[in-house]
Amino acid sequence: MTVGEVADAWLTMLRTEGRLENTTINEYERVLRKLVLPELGTARIADLTTDHINAALEGRSTQSANGQRKAKIVTGAMLDVAVVCGALASNPVRGSISVHRPKTQVHPLAPSEPDAVRAAVRAWVNETRPGPRATGDMADIIDVMFGTGVRIGELLALRWHDVDFEAKRVRIAATVKTETGSGTYRKPLAKERTIKLPDFAVAALRQRLWRSGDVHIDAVFPTRNGTWQQVNNVERRWRQIRNRAGLNWVTPEAFRQNVVRKA
Repeated sequence: MTVGEVADAWLTMLRTEGRLENTTINEYERVLRKLVLPELGTARIADLTTDHINAALEGRSTQSANGQRKAKIVTGAMLDVAVVCGALASNPVRGSISVHRPKTQVHPLAPSEPDAVRAAVRAWVNETRPGPRATGDMADIIDVMFGTGVRIGELLALRWHDVDFEAKRVRIAATVKTETGSGTYRKPLAKERTIKLPDFAVAALRQRLWRSGDVHIDAVFPTRNGTWQQVNNVERRWRQIRNRAGLNWVTPEAFRQNVVRKA
């Protein structure tokens, strides 16, 4: 068998077992197809050595340290199964070069910087560009993220009955997932939590509620069609905003570092 054939068999096994989420298996497949199989796909599994693995990983190091790390992890997991099945005597990934997760610096927001972020959002919303005019969603999304520090998926899964305006708090009970074949849906969290809302976030949500129409899924941040928004679409819009404003370092992690208030 070739490495490519082993990869196909492994992915099929994972989908049949049903132990992992489809999003996880889809990511494994993406890593294999894009980062591993172009280098190793035609190699015979019985001939695979640590030198082969090292050569493939070193080729990835000049492109992306994160991609290199993912390639090693996924290939190692796949070949562990090949060892258990008797196709390999030992896993050549285990003796290959060390790959470390790149460290990212999270820049804490200075007191004046949230206003700079809001100004950048307003400029982006009012910008003339091809296609449909941008909505005010991003301004509301940023304000609620500033006030809660929640992850984007958690924010997009927010429903109006999760918001308690009187007590000024919000219940975080789910996240949004997007899967091939299943679309975008709301997935409950294993553990809910409640977060206290600052006044500016309460005001943003009240204005949004006043402007919103009847959405059957009760979403605070639905699409124009009344469905759950995808996380990658919000991430893409935020990258556009921050890059144009020279705020590349402002990430959702920076919001979380500065806030997160538990009721």
